[in-house]
Amino acid sequence: MAKEGKNLGLLSAKTTDKFLDMVIKNAPILGLCTCPKVDLPIGTYPVVSMAQYKTRGFSNAHNSSGGRQSVATLQNLNAADVSYNVKELVLPLVIQDSYAEDMETTPEKIAEMFAKIFAKDLAQLILNGDTELVPEAEGSPTDREEMLQILDGLIKQMGAAGHTVTYGDSENTVAKKIIKLINGCPDDYLVNPASKIFISPTDMNLLWEEVTTTKPIIKERDGKLYFRGKYELMEVAGLPQNCILFGDMTGLLVPLSREVYMETQRYPEARGTKAVLSCRIDCAVHPFINMRMLVAEPEEPEEPEAPEEP
Repeated sequence: MAKEGKNLGLLSAKTTDKFLDMVIKNAPILGLCTCPKVDLPIGTYPVVSMAQYKTRGFSNAHNSSGGRQSVATLQNLNAADVSYNVKELVLPLVIQDSYAEDMETTPEKIAEMFAKIFAKDLAQLILNGDTELVPEAEGSPTDREEMLQILDGLIKQMGAAGHTVTYGDSENTVAKKIIKLINGCPDDYLVNPASKIFISPTDMNLLWEEVTTTKPIIKERDGKLYFRGKYELMEVAGLPQNCILFGDMTGLLVPLSREVYMETQRYPEARGTKAVLSCRIDCAVHPFINMRMLVAEPEEPEEPEAPEEP
């Protein structure tokens, strides 16, 4: 599988960068969030929060009654670094001889295949990861459920931080849900040119049907949908139905460690080769992320039945 018949181990810096670039390319969500390549397993990513409302009038003419305003208290830029702690992810595969022969057994082709498979899993994990996920079948988690228990993803962290807007029974169409979400967002999000609406493939299909059968405020232009002609709707694979996001996703930090291993071993019983990828990542939502998530209103608890009279 490797040149000169050698098994691979820790990838070189140049090869690692190429591999991580292939992962980012094949996981569209990584192109939307902040996805740095990091050298340290534990660290912080610098983010600066700007001061506001510190400007004062400094002319006698601007205020006839009060004269000059006093200069505001000096305030430094607020450092709001995001901490990360990468977790090791392991992806094992068996590559059959016939498949390897079709790819001419080049390391580049093998790496590309790993990158595509890893990127697909990574996109699901970043969105839906939940360390407290309870399997539907107790004691028998599916492959998907086991993978999602690795770390908390965007949806879990947004809900825990309260970056949400709730909708009720009256919002019974996708368009109405989007309107409720937009109306529940601060003005800063509305004027941010980077703000977009992120929506599941299921909701996008329903929305296209609504657009073609009614006259909503969501319009089609050049094969894309826009809310009020301003905010582009982006389809994100892996988002659950009715989980709609609005804003700028760069506040989601997904550091990829440059420590990447790929090892191979001949597997005669399967007429193939075992290949194992080891990569390290984390997922952290900035506390001041400029994004909100639509969630259903919590169900009201049922009132206990009154005890029977003796």
